[in-house]
Amino acid sequence: MLQDSRSANTNRAEEIVRYRLASVFALFEQPDVTEVSIIGGNNIWITRSGLREPVDLKVAEADLTGTLNALASSMGLSATPETVDAIVNAKFPGYRFSGVLAPTSAKGTSINIRKHSPKVFTLDDYVRLGAMPAEVAAFLAESVRRGDNMLAAGSTDTGKTTLLNALSREIPRDKAVLTIEDTLELNLVVPNWRQLETNAQKGLTATKLVEYAMRASPDRILVGELRGVEAASFLEAANTGHNGCMASLHCNSAYDAFSRLEILVLRADLGWPLSAIRQQIASTINTVVHMTRIKGKRVLNEVAVIKGYSPETGRYDFDYVYQLQPK
Repeated sequence: MLQDSRSANTNRAEEIVRYRLASVFALFEQPDVTEVSIIGGNNIWITRSGLREPVDLKVAEADLTGTLNALASSMGLSATPETVDAIVNAKFPGYRFSGVLAPTSAKGTSINIRKHSPKVFTLDDYVRLGAMPAEVAAFLAESVRRGDNMLAAGSTDTGKTTLLNALSREIPRDKAVLTIEDTLELNLVVPNWRQLETNAQKGLTATKLVEYAMRASPDRILVGELRGVEAASFLEAANTGHNGCMASLHCNSAYDAFSRLEILVLRADLGWPLSAIRQQIASTINTVVHMTRIKGKRVLNEVAVIKGYSPETGRYDFDYVYQLQPK
């Protein structure tokens, strides 16, 4: 009954949103458009084939605020200007929303809508599309099968989740897997798969779900993206018998993935000295796979295997299995 009520609320919100933003959703009918950014009703941008461009379109402020009100209401919340509830993060099937009401958004209510990719790629697809060499795909497939702990890294819109999906398809089918996401995008093929979704606005944080996962005894834990203090729990899980843990991470290079992970773990305020955090990272994470965009195309940038950490130099010791050569 609870699921039926939630589904009905989502359906009602979707009807309202599609009505109020009909002209915006028409843009998504173009298959190469993956994102629409609205900065007030008179400044609208799309991401097409990885490149941003403005569009000649206007949306009334009342439709923007009505959209965020409908999305918040579908989750049992209210969108209230000039409070923390002015920020609304929501989703309905196929789309993810992030919005901020005016006047917190000084140029008018702002909404970002990202369309989920309907296609689930495999590592073979990456090879076929020229996004990674065949020998690197084979290396990554074997790394997943043997249970290496991995980070799928990259900057904004480089395909971190898409890569994580492709890597997950190499998990042996006899493994029990638990996934944790803010928006349900992972699509595994293992039959023993528990899929958890956060709702931070109601206290269901990624940290709480990772802690639950450690008690639920899955073989592997996957986190859609490490954004905050849940990184410390993820690191603990990956270091306490859950081999083959994977997560995505926002950063600019394979090496930067570790400084980013350090910062997130430090935010948890566990009292660990930085040297201990670095030693823990080096002994836990095995491989970092970094993606980038070149002229709108998502391609593999680096694959690094971590050998250890040197307290004397304060640096991680890497072996680069692959680095994209500039053309």
